[in-house]
Amino acid sequence: MPSPSLNKKLTVTYSFWKKLLFLCLGLPAALVFVWAGVSSNFYLLEVTVVVFGAYIFRQVAETLGTRSVTFFPDKILKNSWFGATAIPTHALVLKVNKQDGVESLQFFHGTEKNSRESISVAGWCLSEEHRLWLDSYRRKVYRIGDFSRAPSNNSAACVEFEKAVASFRFITILTILYLLIYVVCATYLSWHYPVFNGYAPTALVWPIRVLFVAAALAAYPLLRLQARLPLAERNYSQRVQRGHRQALRSALLANGVAWLGLPLCLLCGNKLDFYMMLLVGGVYHRDFYPRLSDWEQLLQVAPANPAAAPIPRRSLQVSLALLGGLSLAGYAGQPADFRIRQDCTDANANPAECDNSHSGGHGGGSGSSYRGGSDDGHSGTRRGGFGSFGGSHGFFGG
Repeated sequence: MPSPSLNKKLTVTYSFWKKLLFLCLGLPAALVFVWAGVSSNFYLLEVTVVVFGAYIFRQVAETLGTRSVTFFPDKILKNSWFGATAIPTHALVLKVNKQDGVESLQFFHGTEKNSRESISVAGWCLSEEHRLWLDSYRRKVYRIGDFSRAPSNNSAACVEFEKAVASFRFITILTILYLLIYVVCATYLSWHYPVFNGYAPTALVWPIRVLFVAAALAAYPLLRLQARLPLAERNYSQRVQRGHRQALRSALLANGVAWLGLPLCLLCGNKLDFYMMLLVGGVYHRDFYPRLSDWEQLLQVAPANPAAAPIPRRSLQVSLALLGGLSLAGYAGQPADFRIRQDCTDANANPAECDNSHSGGHGGGSGSSYRGGSDDGHSGTRRGGFGSFGGSHGFFGG
């Protein structure tokens, strides 16, 4: 056991075999889950599983990328393959999640709402020895942060920080409504087109896509500009107001990138364009989420010599990886696999590929690989995005 001295530090690491097991089980299961949802033509399920799958991928990346977590008297430092994250301990909050008798710990700076300044320790990835060390350390040794008592949330910094968080959460609610709009639109299009290829002419598909991708990347420097603290403002109330305006604009910019997905999908006819923008917007939303330490600095209540370095922003790198990976996935193989389409049957009620010749004059996307399974091309069973309710498309004016 570590010596009970405040000058000591404790470093815990994840077991290699447990991380490997998590990779072999979690990642394939999430991929199969997402693929089944995207291929289901049940669009409410599709959106749900993609969002849940993105959360699973994030957990897998965070677990596999963790190299070590070191507890100092004045800070907690997490070293990963993607860089280092540190949070101070002068106002530390501990959240314990217990599952199957194993405790997983999550440390926050100041408040549990401060998700951007938090460090998680997955207890099931630790060896039994490291779990005992960590338990002894937090109960008997580690007294600077005082795990047993949460700091007050009545400070000026916490109050203003929670107002900034409220702005982000309000815009998040609008994004949830936007997802429901996508579900309705996709359902409507699946009832009216055997295979929806988009409204844009074929020659303009790639220029339009490049334009949207450029707009998504251009939002990053704007977000960095909004993240600058107005420290030069001498008036206290004006400094606070500028901070709140910047938080609201950051939320609008980050979620605005996600909102680009639906018009791009309608123009080009590929569902992966919608999810590509949605995930990039989600990365921006998380990376530029309010941080309590920023508000402490803005209101000049932070410690004179902060022990923890600022948490780096990695949204540009992650966004480039998402844009490149999803673009390759959507257009390297069968583009029609990622289009809004019906589930068609032939004259004998057997599953068949949909005939794209009756998609109307809007089929401007890349060519579809779907071929009709019946003579007239109209004898198909339509199943929209709401499953068993797909047959009642007259509700939407179809």
